[in-house]
Amino acid sequence: MKKILFSDMDGTIMNQDGLLYDKDKEMIEKLRASGHLFAFNTGRNYEEAIKAIRQLDLKYDYLVLNNGAQIIDDQGQELFKKVISNQIGSKIIEHCLNYPDLWLYFYDGQKTLAYFQGVTYEYDHNGKIIESNDYNFLKEYPLVKEFDIIALHQDDQNIDNLLKIQNYIKENYDFEAHGTLNTIYLDITPSNCTKGTGIETLVNLLDDKLISYAIGDSYNDISMFESATWGYTFNHVEDDICKHADKQVEHVADLIAEMINI
Repeated sequence: MKKILFSDMDGTIMNQDGLLYDKDKEMIEKLRASGHLFAFNTGRNYEEAIKAIRQLDLKYDYLVLNNGAQIIDDQGQELFKKVISNQIGSKIIEHCLNYPDLWLYFYDGQKTLAYFQGVTYEYDHNGKIIESNDYNFLKEYPLVKEFDIIALHQDDQNIDNLLKIQNYIKENYDFEAHGTLNTIYLDITPSNCTKGTGIETLVNLLDDKLISYAIGDSYNDISMFESATWGYTFNHVEDDICKHADKQVEHVADLIAEMINI
């Protein structure tokens, strides 16, 4: 029976320095050559994901983006998308601006802008964040038609204010938006979208008989473990994550070896 592997990106396949384990790339190619499918399942938006994938020359069949809110195939065809309206997204950003220690980000399907203590930032062609000479965050976000994803993190890398904002969104905008904690980040995506719903949506679009595997290293990957046929994490992750997975491995390559029986 055909299989599909859903893999988290950051902390699972790669970090800011590149691939975590070179053999993972080789094994992804073997998985696809064996007739099975490979999908990245990430909180990243399309712009952030595709830059990293191209830099590392990684192959894939599908991208599940924005914590399940968007699905794109390897030809760039959009298969599924949900967004946050300008009205609700702007209100959330306005609330977040009351916290001076926050970095704020939004992606509108075209560009990512960031804001911290009066300065607007954007990503250059290499995926590095730089001060923007072309945009003003405070003027841009009210003009956005719709938000693909809003994200934030505290400059001190704590999460106390993130938890307050997550609760604020749940109490006021749960009908349209949802905050998911991702290590030191809060990802704000459309309601009823998680990495797990992304798996369910794509499997339903392709073939309900697919055997699905998922692997990740963080709390926002737990929904993947619960939605996939088999959920995997790593030996080094904390117990609160491990307990939701079916198995633990050292590397993504080890899981793929099990999938294709080598």
